[in-house]
Amino acid sequence: MLNSIKKSFNIIKDNPFITLYFVLYLIVLFLIIPFLAGRNIILGMIIGVLILLLTCAFVSGWFNMIKASTVHYKENKTPEEKLEEALKLKNDFFCGVSGYILPIIAGTILTIALFYLHSYLSDVIFGKIDTVIYELSKYANDAEALRNYFVSLPNSTWAVIFKKGIFSYIACNLITLFFLYWGASLYLNKDCSTNPFFAIVDSIKTMFKKFPQTFLVFILLTLANFVLISLQAIFIENVIISFITMILRIYFAAYMIVLIFDLYESDKTKICEKICIKNNSDNRTDSIGENGISN
Repeated sequence: MLNSIKKSFNIIKDNPFITLYFVLYLIVLFLIIPFLAGRNIILGMIIGVLILLLTCAFVSGWFNMIKASTVHYKENKTPEEKLEEALKLKNDFFCGVSGYILPIIAGTILTIALFYLHSYLSDVIFGKIDTVIYELSKYANDAEALRNYFVSLPNSTWAVIFKKGIFSYIACNLITLFFLYWGASLYLNKDCSTNPFFAIVDSIKTMFKKFPQTFLVFILLTLANFVLISLQAIFIENVIISFITMILRIYFAAYMIVLIFDLYESDKTKICEKICIKNNSDNRTDSIGENGISN
């Protein structure tokens, strides 16, 4: 576990394009999202689908960059080797988009469906609170009115809100745990399967097989994310601190994905090594002698 933590940090440090591509994706996303507001339903749905496809395309390429960085990692590289390896990642990105976008789309739709299912079950078991949500939207810009509305809520409504909150917290955490190694399994499993459903089964198996490491990663992810979000909320009026916190959150997100990939890869004796031939003059070899991993 400690070796994976150190290795993942070095991978992020030696491959700045991993974080740079993530930042570029977020910038594009922030430019598109405002178009969802104040538009008709049909245009909103079209933009929503485009955002989904953009996200899946980015993830399919980005995960392939992380896979290549993890599998081909070696210590004590010269600055020239680090630069050469980092520049090769752009080819891995586009190879990943062409090879993995369909499984990523299928997995994303399945994940969204599971979250919607948990919301539906919550409504069936505990009842709906649509009226409360509607009232909250009305008082969103009036703190005093919002406070008065909360005070006026009966105990029975608070009980429903509390139960739904606990149910959602447990359900969302379970989904997160089950899918924690999904991306790593899709890209690194030895059978070279691009079946997203096979990857889910393998992810769950890996979670139980590596449960201590998985639990530590999950706790680290939850606590660090909570701390960073809290800092950003507390210092929301301080532009400098908010900007620093945002940068830390971006680096932390990239680091956690690399760490998850490395934990999955750490005990594998055979790794799927897909090669993109088209428009790739820097083709990678089928074997990585330094790490003892062969295709």
